[in-house]
Amino acid sequence: MSEIKDITEKASAEYFADFSDAVVFFHKELCPHCKNMEKVLSKFGAKAPQVELYSVDSEAASGLMAELGFERVPTLVFVRDGKVVKVQSGLMNPRELKALHQSI
Repeated sequence: MSEIKDITEKASAEYFADFSDAVVFFHKELCPHCKNMEKVLSKFGAKAPQVELYSVDSEAASGLMAELGFERVPTLVFVRDGKVVKVQSGLMNPRELKALHQSI
C-alpha cells in the first residue's frame, strides 16, 4: 500500500522533477472535503502501489499553488516523468480517481 508522504517543507515544481508517477494532494488542515479526499487517495494507493502519493499543506505552499494555477482545495496534481501533467480540484471517488490517473 502506498503511504501518503508529507512534503510541505520541500514542495516545489523543481522537487517534482524526481517523480516518475506521482499524485500530490494539496489540502488544508481543517477542510472536511480534504479529509474525505485523503481517504479516497489512500484507497487508490492501496490498489495502485506503483504510484507515489504526497501531500502538501496548501496554507504553507500558497506560492506553489499560484505557480501551478489553482486556488481551491482539495486539489490533486498528477506528475509523470517529473512534469505536471494534470491538475484536478474537487472531490472524486476511488473509481473516478483511478480512471483519471489511467487517462493521463
